[in-house]
Amino acid sequence: MKIGYVPRLALVLLVLLAGISAQAHAQEPTSEPPVYVVKSGDTLYLIAQRFGTTVEAIVAANNITNPSLIQVGQKLKVPTAEPTLAPVPEARPDTWVHPVRPGETLPSLAFRYGTTVWALGEVNDLNRYGLLWAGQELSIPPPTAAHGGVPGFPKVLASPAPVFQGQTLLIEVRSPHGLVLKGSLLGQDLRFEEEEGRYLALAGVDALTAPGGYPLALKATDLSSGDRLAVQETFTVAKGSFTTYNVVVPEDRQWLLDPQVAEAERKKVNAVFAGVNDSRLWEGVFGLPLGGELRITAPFGQRRSYGGGPPTSYHTGQDYGADEGVPVYAPITGTVALAEPLQVRGNAVILDHGWGVYTGYWHLSRIDVIPGQAVGRGDILGLAGNTGLSTGPHLHWEMRVLGVPVDPVQWTRQEFPAPLPTPQAPTPLHDTPMPDGG
Repeated sequence: MKIGYVPRLALVLLVLLAGISAQAHAQEPTSEPPVYVVKSGDTLYLIAQRFGTTVEAIVAANNITNPSLIQVGQKLKVPTAEPTLAPVPEARPDTWVHPVRPGETLPSLAFRYGTTVWALGEVNDLNRYGLLWAGQELSIPPPTAAHGGVPGFPKVLASPAPVFQGQTLLIEVRSPHGLVLKGSLLGQDLRFEEEEGRYLALAGVDALTAPGGYPLALKATDLSSGDRLAVQETFTVAKGSFTTYNVVVPEDRQWLLDPQVAEAERKKVNAVFAGVNDSRLWEGVFGLPLGGELRITAPFGQRRSYGGGPPTSYHTGQDYGADEGVPVYAPITGTVALAEPLQVRGNAVILDHGWGVYTGYWHLSRIDVIPGQAVGRGDILGLAGNTGLSTGPHLHWEMRVLGVPVDPVQWTRQEFPAPLPTPQAPTPLHDTPMPDGG
């Protein structure tokens, strides 16, 4: 009995171990949340605020029974909270207002806008005589008897759709008539420029913008009729994919983390980025600022912590590892807006490309351009280096659109604005000329 029992027990154990092993291999690997070591003065609320999560999420991840009792040195898993979605904007109807001109009548206006005299009188609370006077403003109801001459609202396009956190959005308005346009988006006033019958505006979407739907409010004045139009569209911001990185600053450069040093320089650089040149100096997609095979050392939008603390900022540019002395090139045409040594950014160059679009190049070992100089694609701006708040030789490439940091790599893949399609020549009815008379 005992002799036969041992082999059977061993067999059972082997089967169980094999099952456990197979189950372990079948499970997909999961990413562990970061671990934070509690320091003096910490509370769960403060930790949650630092890491952009909630007290409830930390309590659940660590099986904490009393959230008020945490100890110095205690290790806590800190799960990342899902981003709060932006509330769906309230829908607003598009409106059309027509200022009456001398000689216009209700019947003529009703025909022009594809509606009826009764509808115009009802919407504008007119008396039964329907008398109009020059300068009177009439609200135009939606057409009920549309014909070929009825004017319509401008067509509004956005690209890309959806737009991701940290990307650039192009807004295009098309209308058969000349317009004066004003608009706002994400708290920014839009600047429209007319090109080839299109009205174009760029907007930068901050990398910290909450995902969700946002209203795009436009007001237009038709130059031919004086009509005033208000249009609201909704566009979507999608969640980007960003990592977190702990920056270890060398001892001899710790002083550059002083908020007073960084703030003074930030104001100076932002003053340059705030300028807007109404002329577009670029055409086509942007090139890359370095030649050869590129090595990304820090992508745009990466969340940043310093000295092991919680993330306090995000990376506003794209970093490429580069040996000191490697040439840095202009990715496209522009004008040098700044070229000088800075404390945090090191030797720096900023290019103005027009329409509020700027690119910056930090930590250079040498600057080869001067302010006001016009540069073209491929012109050398300077040499890569390790100056300023830098942990090794590299190039920090930054882009701003109307002051908002955006991903410069998007501009190397998407053309802003996309060219209009080339019209196709009409196909001839005959391959050879017809003789005179038929």
